[in-house]
Amino acid sequence: MTGCELFTPRDSELPIDVLDPYAWIPPTSPEIVLQNLANAFPAHKLNYHMDVLRKADETGVAFAFFPDPDLAISEAIVFENWGYIEEETFITKLFEELDENGLQRLVWERTDFLPIEDRFEITTDYHLTLAYGESETPLPEQFRGQATLTLVQNVDLLYEISAWHDLASDTLPCWSNLKTLVQ
Repeated sequence: MTGCELFTPRDSELPIDVLDPYAWIPPTSPEIVLQNLANAFPAHKLNYHMDVLRKADETGVAFAFFPDPDLAISEAIVFENWGYIEEETFITKLFEELDENGLQRLVWERTDFLPIEDRFEITTDYHLTLAYGESETPLPEQFRGQATLTLVQNVDLLYEISAWHDLASDTLPCWSNLKTLVQ
């Protein structure tokens, strides 16, 4: 027992991902949800995107995407019931198209956080820059728009997006356009 040094403190170790600027962070606040979504692209980790979306639970409430109103009309079949499964299919296909070594960047700009009873409403402008690998169909590299996100807490008190309302904001295509292009 004398040689074990049971009560001598060991040298401290750095947290596992301290050197990774795009590491996943448990979304304990609405700001971290946005950070994880943004980190999904340069880290090339589609689960970062999916893990902040609400899956169906015992209440039946799950993620829903509402496209830009103009695209909701012109692409009604695409967006008829866009939920978690459709989002997973879309983001998987998108990440397959991306160049893993290219510059992927999602920037949130002018963000307003509004607490409403048991949820948060976030209205934010976004700018998404993508770089693609070899693709038969060239896709735009720049996307810009405005997202209104509804965030709720799950049973683990982590925030998840239950609704995403998209709005085109200028001459660049928006997130809704990207969804119609990646099929």
